[in-house]
Amino acid sequence: MMLLVLYTLLIVASYLLGAIPFMILISRARGVDISHEPDLHQAMWFKVGRRWGLFAVLLDILKGVVPILAGLLLQFPLAVTVLAGLAAVCGQMWTVFRKFDGERGNTTGAGMIITLTFALNGILTLVIAICFVIVGIILRTVTRWRASGATLNERLRFKGSQSMVLPLLVMAGFASCPVTAWLFGLPIEMTLGFLALVLLLLIRRVTAGLRDDLRDGFRWSVIINRLLYDRSEI
Repeated sequence: MMLLVLYTLLIVASYLLGAIPFMILISRARGVDISHEPDLHQAMWFKVGRRWGLFAVLLDILKGVVPILAGLLLQFPLAVTVLAGLAAVCGQMWTVFRKFDGERGNTTGAGMIITLTFALNGILTLVIAICFVIVGIILRTVTRWRASGATLNERLRFKGSQSMVLPLLVMAGFASCPVTAWLFGLPIEMTLGFLALVLLLLIRRVTAGLRDDLRDGFRWSVIINRLLYDRSEI
């Protein structure tokens, strides 16, 4: 019974950690309110500063790292540890501190994957996932850096047609994790955990702000664009 209580405490604490809106807290401490911005990471980068934007990304990654490390150090069952990581991701996506409307979960999910693969000899799974992301970043960025007259901020923005490939390949990177974890014989808890993570990320992509997009009627194109490109219109 005591172990069950400890397992539950870890999962609940992981959700609360993931739910802490660090970006909003940091931005307000810097005299900027980004709470109503559609993309908090981008708002941190361009309105608070690139250094603070990078710091916010690292904090969100740590949200996925800390629960996994805690579960491993406490020698909890791997299933419980994976659930704690997923709880942190849910906390970032559906935070209780912002009326259950948070971020997309990518950074916290990445922290979860990084920690599990390093700890359990799954580095190749991580490398394959990172390759997808790197290709996406290169394809998104190369056109902008070749454009004459573009400012640094314009080249770094995530919006626009050049960025369509990035969310597509980011999701491909996440989706590769359960496949490669299974192929490489990693623990089944990792494979199922990575699969659950992909499903959570897709659910968040589809549902975040969906009510506003469908106010004038249901359109399949909105759902498909959200799944593939993490946006309603392309």
